[in-house]
Amino acid sequence: MSPTLDETYDAALSAVLTLLALVLALVYSAYAVAHLLMLEGTPRLVMAPAAAASALAFAAVAVVHHVRGIPRHLAHPVAAALVLVVVANSAGHMVSVGEPRQTTNVMLALVGAGAVVLSLRWLLVVLYLGCGAWTVAAFVVGPSAAWPHYVVGVASATALAVVVNHLRRSGVRELAEARASADAAAVRDQLTGVANRRGLAMVGAQMVEQARRQGDAVHCIFVDIDGLKRFNDELGHAVGDEVVVSVAEALRAVTRATDVVARWGGDEFCIVGPGPGMAPLELERRVRDTVAMHEPVPADAGPVRVSAGGAMLAPWDAGTLETLLGKADQEMYLRRALRKERAAPSTRAATAE
Repeated sequence: MSPTLDETYDAALSAVLTLLALVLALVYSAYAVAHLLMLEGTPRLVMAPAAAASALAFAAVAVVHHVRGIPRHLAHPVAAALVLVVVANSAGHMVSVGEPRQTTNVMLALVGAGAVVLSLRWLLVVLYLGCGAWTVAAFVVGPSAAWPHYVVGVASATALAVVVNHLRRSGVRELAEARASADAAAVRDQLTGVANRRGLAMVGAQMVEQARRQGDAVHCIFVDIDGLKRFNDELGHAVGDEVVVSVAEALRAVTRATDVVARWGGDEFCIVGPGPGMAPLELERRVRDTVAMHEPVPADAGPVRVSAGGAMLAPWDAGTLETLLGKADQEMYLRRALRKERAAPSTRAATAE
């Protein structure tokens, strides 16, 4: 099951939340010392404890997430809270010293939020509250000739935060899509597009477990393309690939949506599905007719035929997916051997004549 886009963003942020909180804890520990050494009077009494308390809060988040793990769906609220703590410290510093230039720290926090908070909803919350906190602090500080400059700066930082957030979200989304494509390629046969052995093992095992819980049977049919080597040797591997693809498409067309069609090997396919399934002889007929009707193979290649063998795992059987696959494989080889044996006398008779 692929996660939703919101879950992808939550997971990406959760992966860096410990590092983010730890870096902020170290930065604000340094701020606490710097405030003690560089500030005087009321600003020192206010900002040094505030920076120390923020450092402890950041460190606590880092430890909790590293040791116990904060649920992924809470990653964005927690990250937004961390950014707002930074904004609150910056706004408090601006008010305590009465200098508009402390707006620079607010702008840095807003831009940082765009890179950290992937969810657009939570980013807008942070930007709204951050700009609101700065506006209140600016009114408390009072008139200054520098305010127009910083108003433009905060507006630019807000716009930059949205752009950075868009780029960051696009990168995470593209990475998630690339991983999903890689996962799909790992369970799909590249030539035919049906499942490969790995995909069959994943889905088939779940199907057996679910059928057993529901008291249902599971069937398996092995299918072998007759004479694929002849197609490859006489007409080339390109024609042989067309034969394989045509059989795969025919199998998907004649089986149910609940059945899993997988390519087992070069000329072998496997079908696993709930219930007793289709009779192998009927499957052979349907595949032959479907391939002939769609004519995806060159006419000079001759008719495409398959041999099939099936097995069923009843609800009361204690077998596994491997047991079911083994029985169906043996049945297919037995049916093919019998078919060759029946064809042998007519071949010998024709040679004698």
